[in-house]
Amino acid sequence: MKKQIKPLITVALLAALFFWLHQSDYALLRGWQANGDETEAIPIYNGDYRLIFDENFDESPLDPTIWNEQYLASWTPDMESARAVYEVVDGNLNLIINEDTQPWNPEFDGTARTSSVMTGNRAGLHEFKQGLEVRNDIEPFMGFISHYGVFEIRAKMMNSLGNMCAWWLVGIQDTPEQDVEVDVFENALNFGNVVTASLYAHRDPLAREQHFIYDVGEADLSNEFHLYTFEWTPEGFVFYFDDEEIGTFQAEVAYPMISILSAYEGRENWWVGPFDPAAPYPKVFQIDYMKVWKKVPEDFEQVDKLKIASQDYATFTLAAGQYAIEHGQLVGFPSYVTLRYNDGTDTQHWVKWEELTPAILSKLDKSGTFEMEGEIIGMPEAILGNRKAIIQIIVSQNE
Repeated sequence: MKKQIKPLITVALLAALFFWLHQSDYALLRGWQANGDETEAIPIYNGDYRLIFDENFDESPLDPTIWNEQYLASWTPDMESARAVYEVVDGNLNLIINEDTQPWNPEFDGTARTSSVMTGNRAGLHEFKQGLEVRNDIEPFMGFISHYGVFEIRAKMMNSLGNMCAWWLVGIQDTPEQDVEVDVFENALNFGNVVTASLYAHRDPLAREQHFIYDVGEADLSNEFHLYTFEWTPEGFVFYFDDEEIGTFQAEVAYPMISILSAYEGRENWWVGPFDPAAPYPKVFQIDYMKVWKKVPEDFEQVDKLKIASQDYATFTLAAGQYAIEHGQLVGFPSYVTLRYNDGTDTQHWVKWEELTPAILSKLDKSGTFEMEGEIIGMPEAILGNRKAIIQIIVSQNE
């Protein structure tokens, strides 16, 4: 009997561990572990950084509270052609282009086909070409947003001409100016054995267009997994390939962004270059994980238990009576709140603001100051407690 005790204990421990991990998936995705009653959080650190987002692609379908599966769907005449084709296999997200994949927007993007997933979406997001019209009124959705941090994925590219893999970020566009685009990479066999990165200002007046190309040498981007990392700070962006610095962009981006993972194919006259019609399908862009870390400020220390210490105080200013409403919210209203923790780090979270009742609308028609509350999305109530997002509304006299 003694010989059986150790295996039985091992099995019991493994079963308990599996149950705990299963129950803690929501917490782990947000980058912390919860204790038994989920009233406190145990942070996960890596050097001077705290993990705030940890997507290992272990479950299918993708979590709809994090991922949107319709690519820039407000611009396409057929929303189904914008829907991602993917599978989650062996801990990898496989974004798939099939032979029967249709162009997502023939009028404005030609033969380009895509399978893309996004951590946020809204009507009019990323106006990539002049003349676009919103074809579909997308309900705003922000599954994961962040302002600053270290972002990383481990990925394997497609290996056929006319295909491209991209990891890119765009501003959340609470206002039209929050429109910068950062292409961490746009890798295509047509470009050679290189990593290409770009920054496009679009309507952001504080940004400027920048690019770089990095030769990866003997690394095989299509048949091997490699690390793609960048650190976003108030000064700009520093990019790494397999932990080696490869380029920088200078840009003061003062608002959160969403992430987009994209597999593309262009069969005729596409900008990446010639298409190989003999290449076999399916074409697959594989992503092993996506992680985001926040740096612990120098005047703070790492903590054993993570707690919300405060939140940034937001304001919104308008002239009396000069406002518009979409999806029950004021146009241009901040869609997020920044929470700050006892280790000095912060996270950004989507907010569902309170209903615009007749009483509130009447306050918008005359000068004065008042506050509104909102529900913070993406954190368990046990951690938030009774905390609400708060914004001060300043209504000035209409001249």
